[in-house]
Amino acid sequence: MPVAPAGSTAPPGATDVLDKSRLRHILGQFVTGVCAVSTRFDGPSGPCHDAIAVNSFTSVSLDPPLVSMCLRGDSTFLERVRTTGQWAVSFMGNRSRSLVGVLTTPAAERPPVEEAAEWVVGPRTGCLVLPDGPGTLECDLHLTQRLGDHVLVVGRVLGAASRDDDPLVFHRGSFTGVAPPK
Repeated sequence: MPVAPAGSTAPPGATDVLDKSRLRHILGQFVTGVCAVSTRFDGPSGPCHDAIAVNSFTSVSLDPPLVSMCLRGDSTFLERVRTTGQWAVSFMGNRSRSLVGVLTTPAAERPPVEEAAEWVVGPRTGCLVLPDGPGTLECDLHLTQRLGDHVLVVGRVLGAASRDDDPLVFHRGSFTGVAPPK
């Protein structure tokens, strides 16, 4: 166990032992954006689309342009991304809040993703993107790396669009918006 420098004290609420629920609570203090991530795959009757909601998204590099997300290791969506090699991300705005509920419902229990929102087809990948919200990115799969019970998915950005819209964010287990700058 690391030793604190002489004269230092642990922050209020600090503990050496973290169970999963305590760690989830602590990580919930960090504000994250909310994204709809989509991919296109070959189904029994032709091309199909799938999408999920993600809050583990981040920028990795500007040169080359790389972004990442983390997905559960047993995710069907992850396997589809690995197979197709392409995915798109739509940064969700406050108007898309109800879509999060749809995209976090197991695929077998929800309507077809194409009916869940007014999507458009991304020009670079053919993956679905939302025409509103703060922005969209289309990506080629760059690499995947297993990390614990999740897999880090890194994509090379092929194309991007931005709009002046307020983002939807996740904080302390619920969704909220961002106050406009003063």
